[in-house]
Amino acid sequence: MNQLQIGLIAAALTILAGHVGAAPLKLEPADPQPGNVQSGLNVKYAWNGNSRKIRDLSHAKSLLPKAEAGTPLLGLDYRDTNKGEPVLTFAEAFNVAADINGYIRFDSPGIYELETWSNDGIEAFVGGQQIGYVRGIQGCEANQRTEVEVPKAGWYPLHIVYFQKLGTSCLMMKWGKQGEDFTWTPDSAFGR
Repeated sequence: MNQLQIGLIAAALTILAGHVGAAPLKLEPADPQPGNVQSGLNVKYAWNGNSRKIRDLSHAKSLLPKAEAGTPLLGLDYRDTNKGEPVLTFAEAFNVAADINGYIRFDSPGIYELETWSNDGIEAFVGGQQIGYVRGIQGCEANQRTEVEVPKAGWYPLHIVYFQKLGTSCLMMKWGKQGEDFTWTPDSAFGR
């Protein structure tokens, strides 16, 4: 092995060791806790037309000041579509940016893992902590899995910026409490 290969392996092991020993991100519950929560999530959409394709999060974010309210999402279980099918609850299939807000409810305190899936980019926050990030375009696939600490049962703020460029789209979330199954997050866990 040459010096460059040894250096790259050492750097990778250092990064991996840092992630293995990292403490869970501590989530902050909504304060005050919301009353009269409706099911689903609020969403605002911006459409970039058919001419210029959205290629990254910064471009998607630049469109959101002109976003308009859309039909609320049922939750975060929007499986991979066929090419040409609408994005989430929006009428268009391409070049869509979405600003999603609401809450996610944890029924008990503890350590959880959260994982977003997206096609294309996403920036996702729960309880003030970033739990998902993809800057550019990708197929429908899992993003990073993030370990979080839920200090008490209740509602936690959720905010997602998402975009879909071209082709198919998906936006989903998995969760699991430490020692329990890791599953798709049910729509009933989300509120607005």
